[in-house]
Amino acid sequence: MKRLTLDPLCLFGMIMLAQILISPAQSSEIYSYVDTDGVRHYTDNHPSHRPTVKLYPQPTSQSTGSVKIYRFVDDDNVIHLTDNPKDSRYRLIYQGGSNVPSFTGNVYSGIDVSPDLHDKYQDYQNLVAEAASYTQLEPALLHAVIQTESAYNPQAVSPKGAVGLMQLMPATAKRFGVSDRTDATSNIYGGARYLRYLLGLFNNNLNLALAGYNAGENAVIRYGNQIPPYQETKSYVRRVLALYKSYQEQM
Repeated sequence: MKRLTLDPLCLFGMIMLAQILISPAQSSEIYSYVDTDGVRHYTDNHPSHRPTVKLYPQPTSQSTGSVKIYRFVDDDNVIHLTDNPKDSRYRLIYQGGSNVPSFTGNVYSGIDVSPDLHDKYQDYQNLVAEAASYTQLEPALLHAVIQTESAYNPQAVSPKGAVGLMQLMPATAKRFGVSDRTDATSNIYGGARYLRYLLGLFNNNLNLALAGYNAGENAVIRYGNQIPPYQETKSYVRRVLALYKSYQEQM
């Protein structure tokens, strides 16, 4: 449901460094990880289900072997992040050490490496089970979507305006009867109903349903009932499916 456009060989996904990093001189904890596509990500929030390395900003502007991250917001209010700015619209928002090892392999193989995330999972376990039963979905699938969308944060808000555990946009919330997107029960039931609708729309093709959840059903239809060629959406589908499998194995 969120879309972040980034340059090749750089950062993508739900991670919005620009919301926190106001200037390159500001001190923040930044985490780095490499996904299954070999793409490095940077975030100011610890990714709870991935192996990460913590980076520390360096005050010098010409430090040797440093990572630099640039940002600009286009006319559609889409945030672009890159380590290779193409023009003067990009502003340096972070600089830090680059001596970060690359992680390879399936970084989504485990459900949880964070005790905090495990506690949140348990907090919502009964509610998710009820919503899954009501919509005839597997609890494991809803948990995978929730973890990917919000990491079980009911107050999560995306730069595009998606809110809550299942990151519902205003139009989607209204469409599926959700008046308070920060209410955990309403949000999960609304997201589950939307996911059930998408599965029906795409003949129970889970890949397309997840792509529709991320990019919008019209995007899937526009590309001939195929996963849209957005890197974020393709990665989102893989991520949810991997977590879904992990949850199935644990339940």
